[in-house]
Amino acid sequence: MNLVALKPRVIALSTSLLMAACTTGARALESQVLPAQAACFVGEEQSVSVSLEWAETAEQRRIGLMGREKLEERSGMLFDYGSLQPAENSFWMRNTLIALDIAYVNAQGSIVAINRMEPCESVAAFNCPTYPAGAEFVQAIEMNAGFFSRYQLTLGDRLQTAPALCANES
Repeated sequence: MNLVALKPRVIALSTSLLMAACTTGARALESQVLPAQAACFVGEEQSVSVSLEWAETAEQRRIGLMGREKLEERSGMLFDYGSLQPAENSFWMRNTLIALDIAYVNAQGSIVAINRMEPCESVAAFNCPTYPAGAEFVQAIEMNAGFFSRYQLTLGDRLQTAPALCANES
């Protein structure tokens, strides 16, 4: 066996294995940008306009805001389930890079729960906390962390997805 002739093959094989090992662990995060629609949150004394990307399919809802490095102040994502979801259903922050608030909205459009969610840095999914609604809901809206308190939006305030019905904007 000619060792000199094998040397280039060994080097090529070693390089290929090293490249595969390096790229396997550094898999890119999934992300998506969906079409946005104007909407508003309506409180007792104000209406806060927002731009919401609508996640309507199971795959869109699964990816959500994963991989995003920032979210504009009045922008977010609406997760539309189209049917009543049990109070035990929850969200998690796996592969999500920014802290978020989540508001769960019932069939009447009223906010029934608000949670703050922190990014999960674990590579193991089972180490990421979940954030259950605690009330039945049909939609969930993720916004930047602190959004709901900053605009004094609370339980019972409403999500209005028909922009023409948004009045007294702030």
